[in-house]
Amino acid sequence: MDLTTPFAGLLLAMAATWPAAAAAQACEQPARITRQVIAEAMRAHGPYSLTSTTTTMIFGSEALLAIVRRRQREAPGATQFMIDHEDWFKAHQEAAGVGYSEMSESARTAYEHRQDVLVDYGPQVVQEVKEGAVPRLALDVTLFSSDTAGPSEFGYKDTLSVPKMEVYNTRVVRLRMVEYDSLLLIDEVTGVSMKPLGFLSAIFALVGMPDVKETRIAVGKDYWQVVRGRVNVMLGISKSATATIEPDGRGHEGVPRGRADLAALAKQLEQPIEVRYGSPSCLARHLASRLAGSCRNPMGGTGSC
Repeated sequence: MDLTTPFAGLLLAMAATWPAAAAAQACEQPARITRQVIAEAMRAHGPYSLTSTTTTMIFGSEALLAIVRRRQREAPGATQFMIDHEDWFKAHQEAAGVGYSEMSESARTAYEHRQDVLVDYGPQVVQEVKEGAVPRLALDVTLFSSDTAGPSEFGYKDTLSVPKMEVYNTRVVRLRMVEYDSLLLIDEVTGVSMKPLGFLSAIFALVGMPDVKETRIAVGKDYWQVVRGRVNVMLGISKSATATIEPDGRGHEGVPRGRADLAALAKQLEQPIEVRYGSPSCLARHLASRLAGSCRNPMGGTGSC
């Protein structure tokens, strides 16, 4: 799945066979979402491209939130589920109606590296709202590669982002997805870094690959997306930027002239939000410890510690 792009990618899924380690067996074993349920959630997508990396985040987020709402209705006592990478990819491909080679780089990379997803959505995800509105829904998401023999980090090129990016995922990616009335917040992201291509690449060769920390998304009535992202550039220094994405996936730096509606959405994305999250679930903690194969050096990117 691929959930970490506007500046990177994000939506994903889980393994067909579950690790039999004793520690995992001690954790609650969530239900596996069927391909049919995934496909039904994806059919409700808006009129935007389903084969662009730049639209993957909103597509995947909408599908995950739809699945959570269905689970809340059908299994009100449950607070977790898992999705297999093949079920997610095949449902996405069916919704897009294209062949394998026409799927986005981010979707194919997640599938080829067997990137699965564990979703926690119980009341423990948010412990306290310190500033801002109360969320409608909050998810704790763990994306993990079930291919334990594969590389500890893998990536792809996002050629539609502004600027163009190389995006890297470690074997375990963690994030919080928080839905508000006016925006979607992807928060506390770990395991995702990026490197701009072109004239900026020489600068980032010196400072390393920035780590994605937060992304905020608002969607206009005509399905243009306004995206505000924050990355850690180096030594705790962060930088925020705003971009807009057309329904066909083309990205633009800032807000186009004459789009007062998008400018208003961009202003909404700057509102102060502070949330204190609960601890990850037993299974999320186990996955992070079992599959961790890399660590971050102070300049960003992956280092051997």
